[in-house]
Amino acid sequence: MKARQSLQSHYNTIAKLHLRQLFKEDPGRGERMTAEAEGIFLDYSKNRITRETLDLLLQLAAECGLQSRIDAMFRGEKINVTEDRSVLHVALRAPKGKRIVVDGKDVISDIHAVLEKMADFARQVRSGTWRGHTGKRIRSVVNIGIGGSDLGPVMAYEALRHYSDRSMTFRFVSNIDATDLAEAVRDLDPSETLFIVSSKTFTTLETMTNAHSARSWLVSGLAGDDKSVAKHFVAVSTNAAEVSKFGIDTANMFEFWDWVGGRYSMDSAIGLSTMAGTMIFL
Repeated sequence: MKARQSLQSHYNTIAKLHLRQLFKEDPGRGERMTAEAEGIFLDYSKNRITRETLDLLLQLAAECGLQSRIDAMFRGEKINVTEDRSVLHVALRAPKGKRIVVDGKDVISDIHAVLEKMADFARQVRSGTWRGHTGKRIRSVVNIGIGGSDLGPVMAYEALRHYSDRSMTFRFVSNIDATDLAEAVRDLDPSETLFIVSSKTFTTLETMTNAHSARSWLVSGLAGDDKSVAKHFVAVSTNAAEVSKFGIDTANMFEFWDWVGGRYSMDSAIGLSTMAGTMIFL
């Protein structure tokens, strides 16, 4: 590609330039090389780049057909070629009234139905309306997942901890090593603990191993009553059969879709624990 060759040549020219020189030659770069949107401010002036660098990068993007691929993503085309799936994390953030179609179906209404269900559930948990098997309110929430079903929620919760409900405890379990779950529940009361099990297929080895261990801990702490599971576990999944088999009422299953990639899943039902923990979402 012409742009790639030009970029390599350009790199050879500016590779040894010092930022002091760039600021001396262009005193306004600190104001000009910035961007701001949705409350996020980006200052990229302190990188070894010039206006020519940016022009060449945009030229490379054009030569690669980046815009056409972006348009294809928003149209719901199956640009995930390895799994033959759409890649529509953008749909998860779309407002009501927007139209994004996957396999002939507008998915926006389904997304907002799940988001509203999540918000209602989070309000119930935080207000004490949701009660455990013995009638006690929930005071501890443990999210069980792995990969994108864990990293996104735990990082978002840590970042937004200032806005969390400090009368409640929120913990996250992902390690298949049993010590992870054991430490998470060590000082919790089973009658006041809610588990959120996040697994699209509800068959993920690490997640389900921890989920079954949590189930045993709960049932053992509540006089061996298997019926207690229904009031202390909810699922983020698409596999209703496995969710029901586990003992979770499918009415308490929060759905997401195969076009939600793990690393982008925070805006889907995977974010349920974050929504329950941080009041700014409600």
